[in-house]
Amino acid sequence: MGVLKKEQQALLKEERRIMNDLQMALGKLDVESEDEESLRQSIQQLDELFLVVVVGEFNSGKSAIINALLGQRVLEEGVTPTTTQIYQIRYGKATEKIVLGDDQTVLTYPIEFLSEMTIVDTPGTNAIIRKHETITTHFVPRSDLVLFVTSADRTFTESERVFLERIRDWSKKVVFVINKIDILESDQEVAQVERYVRENAHLLLGVIPETFPVSARAALRARQGESALWEKSRFASFEGYIHNTLDESSRLLLKLLNPLGVGSHLVDKHLKKVDSRMVFLKTDFDLLADVETQLALYKEDMHHNFSFRMGDIEKILFEMEKRGQVFFDETFRLGRVFDLLSKTRVQQEFERQV
Repeated sequence: MGVLKKEQQALLKEERRIMNDLQMALGKLDVESEDEESLRQSIQQLDELFLVVVVGEFNSGKSAIINALLGQRVLEEGVTPTTTQIYQIRYGKATEKIVLGDDQTVLTYPIEFLSEMTIVDTPGTNAIIRKHETITTHFVPRSDLVLFVTSADRTFTESERVFLERIRDWSKKVVFVINKIDILESDQEVAQVERYVRENAHLLLGVIPETFPVSARAALRARQGESALWEKSRFASFEGYIHNTLDESSRLLLKLLNPLGVGSHLVDKHLKKVDSRMVFLKTDFDLLADVETQLALYKEDMHHNFSFRMGDIEKILFEMEKRGQVFFDETFRLGRVFDLLSKTRVQQEFERQV
């Protein structure tokens, strides 16, 4: 980002504080490492250039869109999945290729446009190798803007819908580029396809997105000398949006919204988990309260029964005491002294009477 005003600097500082607090709070929960990494990267991205991630099915023309935007063929194009890596295209004083690993490559070009933003080309959303789709899915949370490229001859395929649902969860700004309009026969068909994309995107994302029908192939050929193709490519409005409408203030706004969108998604996700656990805890608490109630009732019943039985026991003991007293009075009379000499007889007489 460029030099920020004091108000912007204060806003950026406050957002970084909030996001760091959220990071600490989530660290106390059972959070997946992928979620922690997404949040960490979104915070880190606040200090980096504006990040534009280009996504879409293979053969939709993602690489062609980037080539036309940069005015030269920096990426390979083809009818088969040519992009099997994440390509980060950045500004550099010299053209250079830096391999970061099996999945990522950095390309630097001395193109002034790249001094303001980094462009990322990704594998197709419908790539046969599922690892490629995973790479793309994990890279999207870092983006400040998503350019979703779809082909004019097959807009809103099932894989595109599924992928857009994932993007929706991250609350990203999505701009739709409808490529290959040169295969359509009339302006009416172009308008029809654009309307179809806008309506379906509205239903899926909940917002009416910017849509740009273009022919990237015609635009690049126009830049390379065939100027008559420039108007036919309709690339001027899309380029104007990227360079002018998406000015520094707009880029700053999107960059500030990026971590908030990631944070909001993670908070919602883990609040649902907490709510689910609270339901189980409430069930346990209710069961415990029921057990305690039952124990209290059982204790009360036991006390009542015991008190009732104590009266019976006391009555029995009292009767035994009276009979014993009568027994001793009669047994130990002087006239029965000789009977006392027989222990067995005394015992039998006691048991009989008492």
